[in-house]
Amino acid sequence: MKLWPVGRLLAAGWLLAASFAAWSQGDKVYAQHCSACHQPDGSGTVGLAPALKGEHWQKLSQDRTYLPLVVLKGLAGRITVNAQNFVGSMPPWAEQISDADMAELLNHVQALQGFAQGAPYRAEEVAALRANPGSPMSSLQLRQRILGAR
Repeated sequence: MKLWPVGRLLAAGWLLAASFAAWSQGDKVYAQHCSACHQPDGSGTVGLAPALKGEHWQKLSQDRTYLPLVVLKGLAGRITVNAQNFVGSMPPWAEQISDADMAELLNHVQALQGFAQGAPYRAEEVAALRANPGSPMSSLQLRQRILGAR
């Protein structure tokens, strides 16, 4: 099937509009639930919440389950991010954020990190991870395994 130039423009416009709609939903969820601690740009808050970007994410993103499990199940304990130590607890958000919104949030966080990390998260993937057991401490243990740290 051959598309006329107007048809191509309409198709491209529709795809672009769909992308912006998804982006803005992830941005809204992030602003509502995450930016107070992690800042709108993901740079974090000294002594409170670590940055959501930096070299450590190159390694953490090798396990696709890490980011969604931290957001769904929480994270507790001592971590080091960008040479800063954090001791605290991030609450689990599984009860407050739907699968679809969680997928958009995760995609937004990946965009903040500034590097390509594979396929976008989907609601079905979030639902499967949500159904698995987990806790803030299990998220910390996963982090330690990925980073090779204790």
